[in-house]
Amino acid sequence: MQPEVVVFEAKEQVDSVKLREGSLTRRAALTFVSSMLRQGAGFVVSFVVTPIVIGGLGAELYGAWMMIQQTVGYVALSDLRPVGTLKFTLAVRQHIDDVGEKRRQIGASLLVWAATFPFILVIGGGVVWAAPFIIRTSAEHLRDVRVAMALAILSVALGRILSLPANVLRGMNLDYKAMGLDAATILVGGALSAVAIWTGWGLPGVAAASIAGVILNGGVRFLVARRVLPWFGAERPTRQELIVFTKLSGWLFLSALSGLLLNASDFLLLGIILGPSASAVYATTGAVLRLTSRPISQLLGSGGPGIAELCGRREWLRVQKVRTELHVAAVTLMTVVGVGVLILNRPFLSLWIGHGFYAGNATNLLLVLVAFETVLFRIDSVIVDSMLEFRRKALAVLISGAFSLFASGLMSYAWGIVGMALGMFLGRLGLIIYLPALITLHTGDSMTDYLRSIIRPLVTACLLFIVAYVGSSTLQPATWLSFFIYMITVFFITASLMGSIGLSGRQRQMLLKRVAGLIST
Repeated sequence: MQPEVVVFEAKEQVDSVKLREGSLTRRAALTFVSSMLRQGAGFVVSFVVTPIVIGGLGAELYGAWMMIQQTVGYVALSDLRPVGTLKFTLAVRQHIDDVGEKRRQIGASLLVWAATFPFILVIGGGVVWAAPFIIRTSAEHLRDVRVAMALAILSVALGRILSLPANVLRGMNLDYKAMGLDAATILVGGALSAVAIWTGWGLPGVAAASIAGVILNGGVRFLVARRVLPWFGAERPTRQELIVFTKLSGWLFLSALSGLLLNASDFLLLGIILGPSASAVYATTGAVLRLTSRPISQLLGSGGPGIAELCGRREWLRVQKVRTELHVAAVTLMTVVGVGVLILNRPFLSLWIGHGFYAGNATNLLLVLVAFETVLFRIDSVIVDSMLEFRRKALAVLISGAFSLFASGLMSYAWGIVGMALGMFLGRLGLIIYLPALITLHTGDSMTDYLRSIIRPLVTACLLFIVAYVGSSTLQPATWLSFFIYMITVFFITASLMGSIGLSGRQRQMLLKRVAGLIST
């Protein structure tokens, strides 16, 4: 009887693994669809509302708004990111059926937030007072800049605590339960920004619209969390649990600060050096890349909670397999986007906003490369965070961010806007080498294996970028109709070349299998 028992137990284990894989795949697919809806709504809002905001504010105040958004990002870190930490601590142990532990983690996040909230108020007040010195606009705009800064800080302060239900849902891999509702709140928030411009409320009105959007989104996620998680609530954590949570939160704070230095300081720094109008031109030149690369990052990272569960189970072979697939998909998608931006960004901006908002072909190329680096970095960042390697990641990103700011500042003084883009590109090079090496410490794979799996798509991407940059002056559509015809043509040619030349047969099959799985789910 003993062999039969062994066979039965082995079969039971296999069935259990298959069940987990199916559940993770299904949840990742549903999260993917939910993220698609959210990103689609964001794209629509940005496409429609951005020209309205720029037309209503003008280049100077629009650049000031970009600077305000990056400034308040630093103020928001005053709370040590406890709600963001909660997402990871829940995700790593989501397979543990201990409701009390989960409620105590929520309680720990609330205690850390309550202890640090006064710092947000104090630091925020100082930033509001110093706003005219940070953002040097014309004298008649100083009051609007200060009011908008105060409202933006209030929006971020509210957003931190109101994002708790959303982070609980993400940590439990149930973010898709709010499918459609969060997209609707994005559309409403965008409409409020447009109304603020149409009614003449100007920059303060746009900032006030962001507060309404935060409250609406937080309320929707709270109702969803209460409905799908009967245990949703908070309990007082033990002293040891609070200490462990606070340490993790501290490292995540440092990681987030480093991320701001690396990814969310360029508008602010360029505005300080060259003025808000230069920041506006730089922002609009990279607008299409932000509209596309950010959703790509979030879509490819939609399986983050599932990856965190795999890391919690220490299933490193599956983690490495998923990571390779994500990188191949990222290179493919960003190549298609990058070629389109290199060829069509100038005529698009002329049709979308008007002349005078394009920073030049060299800046355009560098911003494409920066977006390419950023997507790869964010995929690896999700995996490293799932491994709870906050300390090593934070130190690496801090060094990279500090170097990026230093180099960008010097190069901006010397070469203007193109210097900022070059500094941002150089600042990320070290990270896209270090994070893969850090991941291999856990997975056991070698860097050679990783490079072998991705070298062909990367080489093809580089060749296509060179061709697109050289030929970027040949296509100049003058109407929206001709622009869309060119865009569709460029898309299909690039996607075909990338699929036939850039990917191996196995990689093509892998991507098609993933797409088919998403559709069937």
